[in-house]
Amino acid sequence: MAVHLRIVSLTVTTAETEQTYRFDRPATVITGPIGTGKSSLLMLVKHALGGSAMLTPAVREHVLSVQAEIVAGDEHVVLRRTIEGDTADTVNLLDPRSLTLERSLPVRASEGATTLSDYLLDALGFPREQIAARRDGAARPQNLTFNDLYAYVYLQAREIDRQVVGHLERWFETKRKELFRLMFGLTDSALMELKRTRNQLSERLTAREAEHKNVSAFLAASDPRSDDELRAELTHLRDTLDRADAALASLRTELEEQTAADTALRAELQDAIRAARQADEEVSAAADLVDARSAVVAQVQLDLSRLARSATAIDQLSPFEFVVCPRCMQSLAARPIEDGHCRVCLQPDPVEADIDPAAIEETRTALQHQLEDAQRIQRADEEYLHTTQERSQQLSFAISSLRRELDAQTRDAVAPRFDAIAEASSRVAALKASIDATTQLRESWARVRAIDADIRSIKAERRQVNRDIKEKSEQLKASQSLLGDLSDDFGRLLTGWNLPWIERAVIDRDTYLPVVNGQPFESLQASGGGLATSVNLAYSLTLLTSGLDHSDVLVPSLLVIDTPRKAFGNNPSDRQRAAEIYSRFRTITDAYGDRLQLIIADNDPPPIADNSFGRIDFDYTNPMVPGVDHPGPDRVTRMENQIENQSEAW
Repeated sequence: MAVHLRIVSLTVTTAETEQTYRFDRPATVITGPIGTGKSSLLMLVKHALGGSAMLTPAVREHVLSVQAEIVAGDEHVVLRRTIEGDTADTVNLLDPRSLTLERSLPVRASEGATTLSDYLLDALGFPREQIAARRDGAARPQNLTFNDLYAYVYLQAREIDRQVVGHLERWFETKRKELFRLMFGLTDSALMELKRTRNQLSERLTAREAEHKNVSAFLAASDPRSDDELRAELTHLRDTLDRADAALASLRTELEEQTAADTALRAELQDAIRAARQADEEVSAAADLVDARSAVVAQVQLDLSRLARSATAIDQLSPFEFVVCPRCMQSLAARPIEDGHCRVCLQPDPVEADIDPAAIEETRTALQHQLEDAQRIQRADEEYLHTTQERSQQLSFAISSLRRELDAQTRDAVAPRFDAIAEASSRVAALKASIDATTQLRESWARVRAIDADIRSIKAERRQVNRDIKEKSEQLKASQSLLGDLSDDFGRLLTGWNLPWIERAVIDRDTYLPVVNGQPFESLQASGGGLATSVNLAYSLTLLTSGLDHSDVLVPSLLVIDTPRKAFGNNPSDRQRAAEIYSRFRTITDAYGDRLQLIIADNDPPPIADNSFGRIDFDYTNPMVPGVDHPGPDRVTRMENQIENQSEAW
């Protein structure tokens, strides 16, 4: 049976007031002139249910929030949603009796969060499924949401003569078909899971085939040899590398042996260098000592010379009585001199003890002995210096000889081996590089083989999934008869309205869309919008009644129709067809009663005299948004009357 969905009431809240519109009858017709808010009321219903609705500037400027009292399955709840702001992304669920907040649900899906769509689908008992779809070139399953299902419920005025359940929107096409299959039992969770798996396998297959193509192109461009040729080349390179490694190891062994033979000579050279360094230090110390001894000898010699000069001066000059200065030859006769002082220097005359000749001689003798001792030590130090210098020269010569000998051995035995080792090492490195390059190419070939195996595995798995899909579809084939009945009902309803040019109408078994006279819905545009509107209405009404008649059909029991007479004329034929459409509305509401709900927005009242429809009437004085001074024709008339009254008063 149809999933039960009913709008009980809609409350519109502005800053000044609020207005509640009730839908108590199975069918409610909303009437009023253009611009009074009929379509806006239906859009507010969609907004309250979490949809993305087109809201007019008047609604956005004046309406603060909207709340819809609904019945979804066994759930009776009030949904409140603000119009603008951050809070518009959530819908509050209120208790219908106390209007207390029960919970808030987000409109948009997020990780791990239950959305309003999830809540409504669960309440309706409609399966929450994912469909196999592609986005941005990749397989990414998409959720079927309540808003997707609502496309089968709401016939918008701007779409009613243009497309059927959004079939022209390419992004919605897959969802539209899967929803139809779910509603009429043409698919189930298992079949949809199989289709998602097939989609994922196809995505993997495409990726692996592209990878296979890229790797193959790389191999073709980098090296024309086959995998077998590369394997043979790799074996040859490894054998050559083994021989090169053996030759290199032999050269290194010979070098180590030669190096061991040079060890004694190197040790002897090191000992000679250390001895020479010590000898140089001894030479330096001896030279410093000789310099010190020479200084002592020179000082003693100076002291002897000074003593000799003093004795000579005393002996030579003391008998003389100076009358002139020996320096400047000036006369000293007129110079006042104290008694007992020298006539020349005016110092006190020395006593006899200070110029004792014996004391002077004793001093000379002591200095002479000291000089002899100093000269003897100096000669000994000079001999030691000479000895150390000779030893240092001998060690320097030994070092030079040892170095020449070691250089000769290195040049004749070690250097050639070093060159051979360098050449062998270079060959080993080149062989290893060739082996690495060949191994990398073989790894690419191994990757190609692995990709080939994976492609074969994916194809086999996809074939099995396709067989499972076919088998599962066969199990659901019984529902195809229901689709045939649905197509027959649609054809009878549409042809019963006596529309011009329509001879045969069916519902296509592949697209699930109406086909008229063998032509798709889009071709009806050439025959006029009224004809397309009639076909769309017949299609939706047929789906609705089929859901009410069959227990296993999940079509929602609500149908919202905006402008069912769009593009209809006012001639007798068009009025007659409009009356037939409304008669159909009345017939199904009489037949099914509260099991269904029709909400119809139309510019004019129903073209049939019947009180079976509920009514919501708008005009320019009382538009849908409460408390708004509507700029309609009535307002212009009122302004003219006010001006006329003012003129009369003047």
